[in-house]
Amino acid sequence: MPHAVRHASTASDLHPSGTPGQPLPLLSLAVETERAERTNTLVGGAARSLLAAIGAPAPLARKLGDVAAVAAHYLVGHSQQSRYQLWIHTDQAGITLTVTDYLEQAGGGPPAWLPVSRTGQLHTPAPDPPDGENGQLDLHRTPDGHIRLAHRIPWPEPATPHPVP
Repeated sequence: MPHAVRHASTASDLHPSGTPGQPLPLLSLAVETERAERTNTLVGGAARSLLAAIGAPAPLARKLGDVAAVAAHYLVGHSQQSRYQLWIHTDQAGITLTVTDYLEQAGGGPPAWLPVSRTGQLHTPAPDPPDGENGQLDLHRTPDGHIRLAHRIPWPEPATPHPVP
């Protein structure tokens, strides 16, 4: 099944809070696709386009698009599930980007996500911050094998205007 992403809008270089009096767009959005070769490009493009559409600065949209593509590439190579999702969640503090093969089931609670060490071992989640808050792309698995890669990034600080002499 071929995939294409078209993006006709340009990314804004404005601070994400927009103009004074205009609130930051808060959203939680999921994009689902089949687990197939090169869908990582589709997921990266979707992340860039969605972030540009809400007014994220162009460098931030590009960086998170790249993060989404890398996470999707890992998931395509390591998951046994047929589909996966890109999640983008924004709040007043920043953006959380997640790529996972866990598709929420009706009536089921959230899975127990456990951090994965560099050697591939599951361990208790005590020392590491959740959802990529440490500036890295964090890998988690459930005991039954689902995969989640997450990255959290704060909104950039607004530029301080310089006085004109």
